Amino acid sequence: MEILVKHLEPGNSEHKNLFESLFREYLSGFSVAFDPAVIEQLFALSYFHGFMSFIDDKPAGFAVCFESFSTYRLQRVMNIHDFMVANRCRGKGVGKAQLHAIEQYCRDNHYLKITLEVADDNIAAKKLYSSCQYEDYRVVLKGQQHWQKYLNNRKKH
Repeated sequence: MEILVKHLEPGNSEHKNLFESLFREYLSGFSVAFDPAVIEQLFALSYFHGFMSFIDDKPAGFAVCFESFSTYRLQRVMNIHDFMVANRCRGKGVGKAQLHAIEQYCRDNHYLKITLEVADDNIAAKKLYSSCQYEDYRVVLKGQQHWQKYLNNRKKH
């Protein structure tokens, strides 16, 4: 079994189609209807970085990442916004391979750090992230909070 992680190419229609099949599975876990426009819009964003893993050339998972910039440190920051391993591929090292590939990409391109959010009750994800040396920065950066304000009536995850 070989796990390969690719950085998605925005103009690659094969990447879009494979990503869409995994994205549909991902959304089914949230009871959210799939809107085909999301794929085109996502791949058109200049700050989008997608990663997709494969086991023996079959799609196994993905990460939707967005680039931002730290004005304090004068370096780019990568945020993992969505992270998914297909049900049939769980427990095979796909998640760890995806995280390592994102980290290597960020190291190669001089990013400051990688950030992500995880639900308090997502024990498996927290175990994976901890095993790859991610930490809850609320603990590290005491007294700092992250706030948000939705700009429409529909709250999204």
